[in-house]
Amino acid sequence: MFSRFVKLVKRYFDLKGNSKKRLIILFITSTIARLTMLPLPFVASKIIDFITIHNYRGALLYVFIFFIASIISVITLRLNYKAYTKHCVYAHNKLQDLIVEKVSTYDEDFSKNISKSFIVNTAFQDVGNVMQIPDKLFDSISYIINIAISIFILIKINFIIGLIMLLVVLVAIIYVLYNLKFREHYLSFQRKYQDKISSLLGEVLDGSHEIKSFNMEKDINKYLEKYGKSWKRNYFKKRKYQDRVNMLSDIFIQFFKVGLYVVFAIFIIKGQYSIAALILVIGYVEDTEDYFWMIKTNLERISGMETRVNRIYTLLNYHQKNMDLYGKNNLDDIKGSIEFKNVYMSYNNVEVMKDMNFKVEPNSFTAIVGKSGSGKSTIFRSLLRLYKISKGCILIDGINIYDYSKDVYSSNVSIVTQKPFIFDMSIRENLNLVDSNKKNQEEACKKVGIHDYIMSLPKGYNTKLYAGGDNFSAGQRQLLALARTLLSKSEILLFDEVTSSLDVNTSK
Repeated sequence: MFSRFVKLVKRYFDLKGNSKKRLIILFITSTIARLTMLPLPFVASKIIDFITIHNYRGALLYVFIFFIASIISVITLRLNYKAYTKHCVYAHNKLQDLIVEKVSTYDEDFSKNISKSFIVNTAFQDVGNVMQIPDKLFDSISYIINIAISIFILIKINFIIGLIMLLVVLVAIIYVLYNLKFREHYLSFQRKYQDKISSLLGEVLDGSHEIKSFNMEKDINKYLEKYGKSWKRNYFKKRKYQDRVNMLSDIFIQFFKVGLYVVFAIFIIKGQYSIAALILVIGYVEDTEDYFWMIKTNLERISGMETRVNRIYTLLNYHQKNMDLYGKNNLDDIKGSIEFKNVYMSYNNVEVMKDMNFKVEPNSFTAIVGKSGSGKSTIFRSLLRLYKISKGCILIDGINIYDYSKDVYSSNVSIVTQKPFIFDMSIRENLNLVDSNKKNQEEACKKVGIHDYIMSLPKGYNTKLYAGGDNFSAGQRQLLALARTLLSKSEILLFDEVTSSLDVNTSK
């Protein structure tokens, strides 16, 4: 149980989404803020002691100490909050940047094995939550230190009471960890079906016209109901263990506390302890209980991050089967020569390229022609490094494509597909993603023949495009994608049947 918790924390720090400087500040402020509150029950008992013997000067001294300790605690808590805020902003941005960077370099198998809804939910929902882990962890460590000191003080006052308190806290924490393990197990399945529901709803929105045309609503609703039932089943199982954590541990602690006070009251009646000692015991027992509840709450929250951390870890550590790492060649002087030398490639145990040999010279226009399924797109995907070849080599300007750095390669090889992706932004913003120079944008649009149409729109280049560019025709989206590709200044342009939605004149 405990090892699972340690593994979760270690995996979170392995994500490398934290700033060491901010973590150190967070830990120091958290520890100081809690430790300054630790002497308060002792100070309170001394105040009662001095008042009992009419030593008001001594009582005022401890009142002053109480006040100073409280002020220090408030100030450090404020500093802790600022450190927490700065860490959250940094961790959130860092993890999202890492996910975007990693996802953009993965091969095609990645999109087949991991759904879009998984990626979106992880990049936003999960990242937005896991950045709390260091704060909850450091708070818990400081609470554990305080519990250890409080129990030590209780043992010094009364060995039996201190020992029982120690056992109660240990048993309660073990019980909490045990139930949290099962809660997280069912939460992971709950999130799995949540992804399925999100993915299916997204597909329903994308294919709404086809769904209506073919009357698919009933069949789709059956799938939604199936996923929904599985989600509910795992949700209620998760809640069962959550309720055990909240209810039974609460009853257990309260039962012990009442019994302890009764026993200590008997000691006072027998004259074995003073009222000040009772206040001291009550103070540290209450503090220990409060620290336990804070630890329990933090354990719940950190444990609740297990599924989220694992999802982020999956994205950042996806094992690519079909693509090598980029190289270190940063020479950005590519002319555009392409050569396939004895290239073999298999996909799903099917050989799709066998001893492929050809060369394309710079400043030339080369067409790849063949029947559907003959491997035309596979050549492009190999050049884009979406598929890893089995044997042979692919050269650009005589250099293996796997030797180029990511920045150099991606800036020199671009593709326009049959169904180009258009972002939910204005035309100008879509083009800005490649080149923000307005003159260059308009020149590119003129070259592909869409500038006049854009200028005929009420808002011109500021016209908003729907997600996927659905307020543009398929042909217009292809032309806009072509213009965007021309703006990239890539030396190698790959056109995958880009004239499929264009009329004959525009194609020419």
